[in-house]
Amino acid sequence: MKNKPNGTDPVGKVKDPAAEEKRTQIKLEISPKEDSLEEMKELLQRTQANFENYRKQNEKRISEMEKLAARHILCEIFPILDNFQLALQNTNHQKHEEFVKGIELIYAQLSSILEHHEIKVMETIGKQFNPYYHEALMKVESDQPEGIILEEFQKGYALHGSVLRHARVKISAGKNKQDNIKTNTQNTINGGL
Repeated sequence: MKNKPNGTDPVGKVKDPAAEEKRTQIKLEISPKEDSLEEMKELLQRTQANFENYRKQNEKRISEMEKLAARHILCEIFPILDNFQLALQNTNHQKHEEFVKGIELIYAQLSSILEHHEIKVMETIGKQFNPYYHEALMKVESDQPEGIILEEFQKGYALHGSVLRHARVKISAGKNKQDNIKTNTQNTINGGL
């Protein structure tokens, strides 16, 4: 095998020293940029992992806070359950009026706990129906204008203006149109005499 003369590459072409120096310079310039890019990639991966850990820890904290809040409210309700139990145990020994009074006191106790936690009872009777706050179970003809709440079947509750439970209500459909026509016709006849 013949030795290749100096200044040629393995294919046998003559090397240009200026081009070779240019390639070396470009490699030297690219090398720090590749390192910087690799560092940025690693930083991004660490940041993403840190964010994921933070999200999981935050979800865990929120879950623990919800459990503690529920526990606190339930502990306030236990005395009410005890009072119901006492009232039911003593039904044979009490007069009807005393039993009713006991149940009213228990209801007041429960209502005060709700108020303490800023849970508001929605006022409904005589108000205009609003589907955000109310659930209409019935619509009946009445002397009231259309959409006015006539009766409440189940109370609605709100916490800080946010609905916890919709009030279930009966609403007015307004007067019967046939009755309106008869009334108007009768008024016209009577007014004409």
